[in-house]
Parts: sequence; structure tokens; C-alpha cells
Amino acid sequence: MAASINLNVARWTALTFGVVYGLWHSSSLKKSAEKESAAIKYRHKEELINKAKAAYYSPKKTTTDVVTDPNDPNFDLERVIDHYAKQGAGAH
Repeated sequence: MAASINLNVARWTALTFGVVYGLWHSSSLKKSAEKESAAIKYRHKEELINKAKAAYYSPKKTTTDVVTDPNDPNFDLERVIDHYAKQGAGAH
């Protein structure tokens, strides 16, 4: 009977250890996944910022076409003013 008690204690100890280890391991995997997700989001934001910087600092177009629609993303008020100023100066 003493062997049976020792065997049950060993079984319950192993079960308890297994449950505790499983919870700890699950927690560590969840933290690792959260860190990776945060890193992916950060890299995505960084990529968007770099694209915006590249678009902002890219050289201006040197074509003679002047966009006069203020809703157009290529609209440049200074360029429109210069264009009309040059037209007005040439008319006189």
C-alpha cells in the first residue's frame, strides 16, 4: 500500500509540474508573439514614414504643365502664380 501512495504522489506531482510548465510556456509564447507583432507594426509605420519623406523630398517636376486644380495632389500654388505672372508679363 505504501508503494501505491508513493506512486500517486509521483503522478500528482508530475501532473502539477506539467500544468505549471504548460502555463508558463504558453505565457512566454504569448509575450513573444506580442513583441513580434509590435515589431511588425513599428516596421510598417517606419516604412510609411520613409515613403512619405521620400515623396516630400523628391525633386519637383520640371515640366511646363501647370496643374490648376487645387484638389489635385500635384497642385503647387507657387508654380501656378509664377505661370500666370509669366503669362501676364508676356501679354504687355
